[in-house]
Amino acid sequence: MPVENNIIKAIKLLDFFTTDRPNLGLNELVRLSSYPKGTVHRLLTSLEDCGLVCRCHEYNDDRRYRLGIKIFELGMRVYQNFDLSNAALPIMKELKAEINEAIHLTIRIENEAMYFEKIDTDHPVRLYTKKGRRTPLYAGASGRILLTYLSDEKIHDYLLNHPIEQFTPNTPATIENIWDKIKTTRAHGYTLSMEELCPDSWEIAIPVFNSLESVVASLSIAGPMSRYTQDLIIHYIPKLKRSAELLSQQIGSLSSFSA
Repeated sequence: MPVENNIIKAIKLLDFFTTDRPNLGLNELVRLSSYPKGTVHRLLTSLEDCGLVCRCHEYNDDRRYRLGIKIFELGMRVYQNFDLSNAALPIMKELKAEINEAIHLTIRIENEAMYFEKIDTDHPVRLYTKKGRRTPLYAGASGRILLTYLSDEKIHDYLLNHPIEQFTPNTPATIENIWDKIKTTRAHGYTLSMEELCPDSWEIAIPVFNSLESVVASLSIAGPMSRYTQDLIIHYIPKLKRSAELLSQQIGSLSSFSA
């Protein structure tokens, strides 16, 4: 039988906290887990450092623990992502039926953008994008929307700590180039990319807000350059804005986009 590693042991400790048993002491966790007391103490210290458990100070008893706020935050992320997907798919299908181009819903995973949902075009010429694909935040319209609406401090830290890779000649090449695009995006409320991640592709993206008025996703239209015209993009922008606004409203946002 394989030896349990510390991650598995820590998760098992978390599982002992229930609705009927919301706070537990060190000795109780030793009894429930059958782990040595020193092991349980070390695991609790690590879990506390991460915010996954906390001491029960309101009981004036620092020897008892309960689940920490980080557990709630992680659970809310999972809930919001499922809620987001269920709300987004009907809107994405309706938008695709109207314009017949690929529709993407993209979310931020740490320091990358990830295609979370996709409704493809019926055209035989299509873009190679799929659910789960990850891209940098600085290149491509979907990722840049997610980067744009972070705080300036977070954007600054991201750009300093992540090398800028040149995927095509159109990929933003410098931090100054990226900041220029961020400022333009904030001014217009949308962003357009042309062949930034791969040749023969364009994408236009709009932010999606949650009930806390934070950007949780980008909604975008994408297609090959053979179907790109400036007039078409001008035609798509208000349609995409309306779809993003509807999705934001459905997940609790009070934001209003100006078409």
